[in-house]
Amino acid sequence: MARGNFGICRARPKQLREWINNKEKLLNAAPYTQRLNTGARPKYPYLEAELIEWVKEARSQLKTVTRYMWVDGFMSHHKLVNRRKTTVAQRLPEDYVEQQGNFLSYILYRRNEHNYPLSLIGNMDETPMAFNLPSNNTIEQSGTKTVSILSTGHERSNFTVVLACMADGTKLPPVIIFKLKNIPREVFPDGVIIRTNPEGWMNENEMTWWIENVWTRRASRNNNPRSLLVLDSFSAHKTDVVKQRFREKKTDLAVIPGGLTSRLQPLDVSLNRSFKAKVRNLYNNWMSEAIKDYTPSGKIKRPSYSLVASWVKEGWDAIDTSMIRRSFKCCGISNATDGTEDTLIFDFNQLESKINRENLGREVEKDGENNDKENESESEGNDRNELEDDESELKDNYYEENEEQTVIQDWS
Repeated sequence: MARGNFGICRARPKQLREWINNKEKLLNAAPYTQRLNTGARPKYPYLEAELIEWVKEARSQLKTVTRYMWVDGFMSHHKLVNRRKTTVAQRLPEDYVEQQGNFLSYILYRRNEHNYPLSLIGNMDETPMAFNLPSNNTIEQSGTKTVSILSTGHERSNFTVVLACMADGTKLPPVIIFKLKNIPREVFPDGVIIRTNPEGWMNENEMTWWIENVWTRRASRNNNPRSLLVLDSFSAHKTDVVKQRFREKKTDLAVIPGGLTSRLQPLDVSLNRSFKAKVRNLYNNWMSEAIKDYTPSGKIKRPSYSLVASWVKEGWDAIDTSMIRRSFKCCGISNATDGTEDTLIFDFNQLESKINRENLGREVEKDGENNDKENESESEGNDRNELEDDESELKDNYYEENEEQTVIQDWS
């Protein structure tokens, strides 16, 4: 033990001798630091040398490099998973306790009145996306001031994906609304529906079309029985025309007050985030591996409409049905009416841990959700915040801007 000017330095004599003998080498390794944290001696120096060369080569091409790009497959093969605490980033209204209580009371009232089976309790939501979906995180050498990531430059070329699911885990076909006058003459995958309009957003016309061609077709298999649909308070969901069309289809609406979708909307609790993470993973793979076309000015052409549609389909297909069921229960929408499942309401940590356990052993190609969750957890903000940043770029999230804070449910 040696005593220094600032207290006691708890170093063993052998360690001090090694420092003295290697003083010049240590100073050359880190001339501007008084403390050297080099870690343990590498067990496989040749592998580490190859790894750092791979990182440098990838970054020289402006490709995204994350800590988990090779760990993904390793962890999947060995049934390992990274765990993290779930956080809710959305700002809640001051009276959110009262508002969510009123909403859940309305849900319970309607369920007791009509005794809907879980297959007839649904949730629909629009999520804005862009043709360019690079990760905001990458590994770079320490000290680098400017960090660039290769992209197509189409971050603001946005479109809308409409997702819907039922409390029993059933997924309805996703709908993509492109910002176009006409549907492109491309071969689109089965199982995804393509719509176009000049804005690329949901509106009253698109809502009535969705009711007739997605919602009603699902219900028609059961002769259009009484159903319950949970929607956020986006303006196009609540026009007189839309509400009348839902009444004609014997669909009761439960409208979530603005600012509470992060607690009361199943698609917002975990499904949209997992869906976007999968699509982002497919985009990053395409940017890293595919042979791409270039514009006359030398920029990478954005992915085709049909390719984006295939990513949307694959991302939605990857969502596990058990995750959907648990998301509904976490929001208090499909829990047993006798109160035996009330402990699941707002238990976001349990939802996250159950989702992770269910994903053990699933192949990376079949489920990119865990892989992207690993990427998300690289920074303290993780992907929930990163996706919010993406959406804020899309006209400050058009759908959230057009939500109403105060909602009056139709108790009649």
